[in-house]
Amino acid sequence: GRFTSLISDIVNRGGRCLIPVFALGRAQELLLILDEYWSQHPELQDIPIYYASSLAKKCMSVYQTYINAMNDKIKRQINTNNPFVFKHISNLKASSHFDDIGPSVVMASPGMMQSGLSRELFENWCTDKRNGCIIAGYCVEGTLAKHILSEPEEIVTMGGQKLPLKCSVDYISFSAHTDYKQTSEFVRILKPTHIVLVHGEANEMGRLKAALIREYEDDPEYNIDIFNPRNTEPVELYFRGEKMAKIVGNLATDRPKQGQQLSGILVKRNFNYHIMSPTDLNNYTELAMSTVTQRQSSYYTGSLAQLHLHVSQLTTDVEVLPATDGTTRGLKIFKEIVMLHSKNMITLEWTASPVNDMFADAILAIVLK
Repeated sequence: GRFTSLISDIVNRGGRCLIPVFALGRAQELLLILDEYWSQHPELQDIPIYYASSLAKKCMSVYQTYINAMNDKIKRQINTNNPFVFKHISNLKASSHFDDIGPSVVMASPGMMQSGLSRELFENWCTDKRNGCIIAGYCVEGTLAKHILSEPEEIVTMGGQKLPLKCSVDYISFSAHTDYKQTSEFVRILKPTHIVLVHGEANEMGRLKAALIREYEDDPEYNIDIFNPRNTEPVELYFRGEKMAKIVGNLATDRPKQGQQLSGILVKRNFNYHIMSPTDLNNYTELAMSTVTQRQSSYYTGSLAQLHLHVSQLTTDVEVLPATDGTTRGLKIFKEIVMLHSKNMITLEWTASPVNDMFADAILAIVLK
């Protein structure tokens, strides 16, 4: 509303309205607003609107094509006409093609008026108090757009000449970045304990930090730490190592007791942790479980009884595996490693895992010794 009423005021007093813009995104948004406003106000339709950016013109065909990527309002409009085929706006290739007679609205790049057509038009129009310039986005310190917002009495042209600044200058943020209202609302919803401010001017980040601290200083339930470090200055944050995981599947059939340890597979999905039995992987994930059985054979001429004696010195967890004829067929060690004895050969079999592989290595060392 402020944007369209300002433009209306400038052209109704017989002035030219300059809107310096970046070529992509912001320009198209403002062009849609202007075209719609001119359609609703027949008394303004004799006043021309131009957009003067070769890049904006090139990308306009992309905007005209990919309507499906726009908001609902644009999608509804396409049923009657393409909103990016403007009725009241035309493209201006260069200032040489521009008949600067009477009031007009010109949207020109670059947005910070350091050079180019927006700078040229501003220098032509800034001495007339009927004219106006509307800065529609963020301006970096040291640029002409930022300088004129401080309302100086004169400006210096690109040729070094000093000109009095008599036209009106207004700032209306159509920035692609959030403003304080949006940023503070996001913080209010998220309630983070730490906020690190980066990628901004030091003064502006200082103001934002002070405003956020003021907003929450009387809230006893919400403690917030805000940092605005200088470039290359590190910020160290410390977090508790606790994580919450949901038990699912077979592991969840019995209610766990206090202090009971559960063993399963930890699955992380979309920042949520689940613990489940390996047999439930197919039910709760797209993963499948497989087992690898290892088998290793070694030449051995001694007796199984002799081997039993040496393995017993390693562990007491040794089980004798009898054969059908009552003789000893082999040993089961650590409840996981099966040792089978045949003529001049020892074969070890086990289900692969880091621990089982270590056990098998130890037993094989005894066999080889």
